[in-house]
Amino acid sequence: MFKEGSFLKSEEKRILGIVCELISNSLNAKSSDISASIKIDADKFEITVKDNGKGLDEKTLKQVKRILNQPHREVYEEYYSGLAGTASTDSGLNIVGFQIDKAEIESSPEGTTIKVMRKMKK
Repeated sequence: MFKEGSFLKSEEKRILGIVCELISNSLNAKSSDISASIKIDADKFEITVKDNGKGLDEKTLKQVKRILNQPHREVYEEYYSGLAGTASTDSGLNIVGFQIDKAEIESSPEGTTIKVMRKMKK
């Protein structure tokens, strides 16, 4: 889908980092069944990660929603985009939150589904 060029390559890296971070969180929740889907259009991408982990309690769910739906911060996104999905960062969801436009989170004791969306720059 992506053509050669620094802009599109940076979007590929961004998508990969976000997917890795969300899957890492699923693994930390002791999930044994994780699915990830990526939908890429000309102007946006959506990533959905669903797992069967332990789920989030109300306090944690509220915190994750706040972190992922924080204002988009372009000034940070290029620098931090490469850090999302790495084990050395304990604030990976914050880094994801910098880079996305919207997040939807559903959680229960049977698992969690996180869907994130971002408009692509032209």
